Amino acid sequence: MRELVQSIASFSLAKSLYAAQQVAKGLGLPSSLVNAKNPPGPGPEAQTPPTLAGKLYFNTKKTAEKFGDPAAVAFIAGDEYISKAVDVVFNVISKPQGFRPYWSNLPGQVATQVGLAGAAVGPNSATYTQQAHNTRYIFVLVRNNPEEIGIPKSGEFDLAYFMDKAYGIGDFESIWSVEGLGHVYSQRTWILKHNVSEDAHGIMMDGQAANMPIKSLTMMHAGLGLAMAESLMKQLTVDSPTAEVQRVLKVFIKLCNNNSRPGYVGCALESLGLVTRCFNYPMVNLVQKILADIDPMAWEFFWRGAGRALYFSPGHMMQPLFSPWIAAEQEAPNERAFKILKAGISWPTNIVNMRHPWIFEDLIRRRGAAEEHEGTIRHGVAASTAMAMDITPNHPLVQEYIDYEPRSSDPEVRRLWQKLVHEPAYRAKHRYQPILHKHKMMDQVFRFQDLDALVDRLEAYDGVRDGLGQEAAEARA
Repeated sequence: MRELVQSIASFSLAKSLYAAQQVAKGLGLPSSLVNAKNPPGPGPEAQTPPTLAGKLYFNTKKTAEKFGDPAAVAFIAGDEYISKAVDVVFNVISKPQGFRPYWSNLPGQVATQVGLAGAAVGPNSATYTQQAHNTRYIFVLVRNNPEEIGIPKSGEFDLAYFMDKAYGIGDFESIWSVEGLGHVYSQRTWILKHNVSEDAHGIMMDGQAANMPIKSLTMMHAGLGLAMAESLMKQLTVDSPTAEVQRVLKVFIKLCNNNSRPGYVGCALESLGLVTRCFNYPMVNLVQKILADIDPMAWEFFWRGAGRALYFSPGHMMQPLFSPWIAAEQEAPNERAFKILKAGISWPTNIVNMRHPWIFEDLIRRRGAAEEHEGTIRHGVAASTAMAMDITPNHPLVQEYIDYEPRSSDPEVRRLWQKLVHEPAYRAKHRYQPILHKHKMMDQVFRFQDLDALVDRLEAYDGVRDGLGQEAAEARA
């Protein structure tokens, strides 16, 4: 019943927004605002859903494909808010979802949200306004990347030429502009070279991709995952049978494995969480449950992508209205997923706002003590900084960020900044990225794990290998 009510509400919202868009179109608003900029992903759609909830979900998705940017953003945010409201009502009459006590945690969540709202209209208004501006800038850059760098709307294109254009936007923007390029290139290649086959091989290895610069590989593979997830999620609805969900998820994992270079498949796998949480919100619980059974490692990457989506989702772009940290607590099915979500939120919070480090300082002031021993913020900083250094070697902004001195005079805030931001950012630049890049394991920054322990093992392996090499050389002498 919960799914049916949510589907009815989502369908009503989509139809209302589409009607408003048609009125706006009739009034002569620019086509850039009232026409869809990007076509839906290629490939088959869901078969006839067996229930009313599934049919409504399918029709809602078809309507959303016609949205221009304003309607699309309003729908993503409104759909989540409606779903949360439905959850509140149903949690009164049935067992609450989630792994934490829903009602005992709700007062604290409300108090936290009220505090954020108060700060947004008070002394920290400039901080939250700047953060919303930064997040919107990146969201639009990724969503409209083909238009931004001028990729043709159809047919094959010169990857090397548009790679230069993607990097030409700027050092700061290159992470997202290259991800967007990877999305379009993967989708176009999948269509033109493989006829959208589930048995496609070599998209990131063959043809033009064979000559991609090494620095582009992490986010080009993230774009590959976006393209595959976008298309395959079209085949599912909220009432899809377990066997069908299993099949689609296995196809996604297979396509990521068969079309990724060694050491980069995790970059592609993570995108499933981003696409599902941001653009297919009602599907998150169904997908994660089945994914946990068929591939626990892919499940971890999924939640990491879902954490990234929580930050970028329009429903959380204005955090004083709805904090992604509160949403993570409400949505995580268990403690492990909760930690991964928080690390995932920390990743974009750090990198998106790197030009304005006082924004992350505000997060440290509010949440640093609570997360200090969880390792979530520290990991998000390390992973995103390593990514920045990998995709834009010698990134000048990273060193400026490492050198930043907190504005706060509070010794506790300064201590937490040193431990949770300065140290992991420094290690990312000087230790994590060089070693992971050397071993072709950059996709490991897309998982929530102890990066120090990982690079320790790799360094130990190097030491043993070098020692064996020396012994062999002496034996030959």
